[in-house]
Amino acid sequence: MAESEQHLLVRFFKLGSLLSLVGSIHILTLLLPWYVVKADTVSRTVVSGYLLRETLILSAVGGVLAGVSLIATSFSSRAGMVRAVLSALAILGGLVALSSPMYLNFVIIPRLSVAGEPDLGFFASILSAIALIALGLVVVLTRPRRAVMPYPGYFGMGEAAEPAAPAEQTTMEPVESVDEGVICPICYTSVTTENAVRCSSCGIVFHQGCAEAYININGTCPNCNRAVV
Repeated sequence: MAESEQHLLVRFFKLGSLLSLVGSIHILTLLLPWYVVKADTVSRTVVSGYLLRETLILSAVGGVLAGVSLIATSFSSRAGMVRAVLSALAILGGLVALSSPMYLNFVIIPRLSVAGEPDLGFFASILSAIALIALGLVVVLTRPRRAVMPYPGYFGMGEAAEPAAPAEQTTMEPVESVDEGVICPICYTSVTTENAVRCSSCGIVFHQGCAEAYININGTCPNCNRAVV
């Protein structure tokens, strides 16, 4: 059975919610120290991501693009369209978000000609940006699940399967004589010749009425479970 369009849209909504969360985390990394400038062996200046205009804009735009991807899951009921928009926003947002710490490291710092080293916020922004791209790829790879039905004749190299062996059968026969003290295994009362039947397979004696009631419901001998004909 193929997965319904509604179920697929629910999966995209969950992915969109996760993208919005990661996008928000990426924007929050701007509050962390991104770079530590060392003027000398003693004095240090901590630079947060939001203090630099370029990193602020790039991170904000990347996080917002990923964040609004959640809206994409509600504007259409077509799973294919939602997947295309959701994946595009996620991957684009991730790339823009990733460009923010890269721009800091390869453009701003060399331009300032200062010594220092990246700090916690720098690495957190890279990880969150990569997470956005990865989630975008997950959206691209998300496809409807379809149940795989075995092809007729697959087993046995295309030959027809052998028919199952018929179930063993038995009959209930009248009893000419019953030994004294014989008990019906269904009602646990004494059996007499007048109301007794015996299974031709297992030889167990039953009350005729008890055996008929059981056979009408189950179709088998109460003792050996063979089909009664």
